[in-house]
Parts: sequence; structure tokens; C-alpha cells
Amino acid sequence: MKEISPTLKEFCRRQELMRVAYTDGRGYPRAVPVWFVVVEDEYYFGTDRESAKWKAIERDSRVGWVIDGGAKDKYKGASMYGAAEEVKDDAVRERVREAMGLKYFGSADHPEFVKIFGEANDPGTVYLRLKAEDGLFWEY
Repeated sequence: MKEISPTLKEFCRRQELMRVAYTDGRGYPRAVPVWFVVVEDEYYFGTDRESAKWKAIERDSRVGWVIDGGAKDKYKGASMYGAAEEVKDDAVRERVREAMGLKYFGSADHPEFVKIFGEANDPGTVYLRLKAEDGLFWEY
């Protein structure tokens, strides 16, 4: 896979939403916005263990994702595909949870964040690491 430029890496890291595409339980493609974080150059997002999104990804881990934005004539983005894998290591889960809380609420202890993602290592929350196989990038 072609290397992503440092400016595009930083741009992607700062964006609020990523759109993740997967195949739903009836075989249809679905694309949904998710909160995400980048930890050590890897993309992660979280979801409820009972969500249709998780159940579909658990059946078929092949996913695509897009992070894009910018003002007119200054568009940037990354579109990648690969696999989503559940993060089972408690230390990595906690790092991802802390990063998510900080990015979206200023702290993983914020009551609204805890309401959505639960306490540390909550069994009802699944964190997924996106492992890119290939993709394309643009800055124009």
C-alpha cells in the first residue's frame, strides 16, 4: 500500500467522523459514521456488542472506511479497505477507550462518554482495530 503523507495523516487524525462500510446480515452494503481514534498509526472505533454493526463485522470482518473533508478546492481524504479485528487485550482496549474519551469528551471519565462506552473494559463494548490492505489518498 502506498504511504500516506504526514500532512494527510494529521488531517485524518483530527477529523471527527469516519465512515465504515460493511455487509449487513441480509447481504447489503452499509456505510455508517463512527467516532474513531488513531493510536500508534492504527485506526480504532468502538461499538456496542449487541449492535447490528458488530454482529455483521463479526460474521464478515472485511470492511472499507473513509475519512475525508476540507474546504472547496482543498479536499483531503483517505479511503481504505481491509479487515476489522476485535481488540481483546485489556491494556490496548483501555488505551483506545482513553483516547476516545479524550478526543470526544475531554476525558474518558466524562459521564456522557461512560454512558455510551461504559467503564474501563466494559464487556458490552467492542473496540475494533482496522487493518488496511490497500487504499487511496487525495489532497487537492
